Amino acid sequence: MTEETSADEVEAPTPATVAAQIAPRRLTQEQIDREVTRALRNAEKDIKPADYDEVRAQAERATELEQKIADLQGEISHVQLESLRTSVAARFGVSDEDRALLMTGADEATLTLQAERLGAPAVPMRNVAPREGTYRQTGDNRSDREMSSFVNELMGNDTFWD
Repeated sequence: MTEETSADEVEAPTPATVAAQIAPRRLTQEQIDREVTRALRNAEKDIKPADYDEVRAQAERATELEQKIADLQGEISHVQLESLRTSVAARFGVSDEDRALLMTGADEATLTLQAERLGAPAVPMRNVAPREGTYRQTGDNRSDREMSSFVNELMGNDTFWD
């Protein structure tokens, strides 16, 4: 309303005018396609490139963090296994060199079996000549004297064994 027109002068809509405004419109396929295309174009404009870049950056960061988590979990597993190797080797007295080279198991049962085998005390060698190093008088001195004289004659020495 303007100042020049009063409230009484404004015409009220007639039922025919209202019916014409709300009556279903008949559109052709070309008009529908045009409206759909226009709606899609408007929807694409509503997506802000800054939001897309931000979401993309967050997704890349999430991927990097997932990779870092996987790497750290691998390192933790390696450290735990190395700690287990060290404790099992210490329990059975396996040397550091043997532990590093020969204890290759990935679980405690396997490492224990390997450590038992590596750390088992060697069977002490029994003396294969039990009387080795002892003096034992055999027979009479006559055979020793005969041997002594034989060696002395052989060597050309009179006092070699006397």
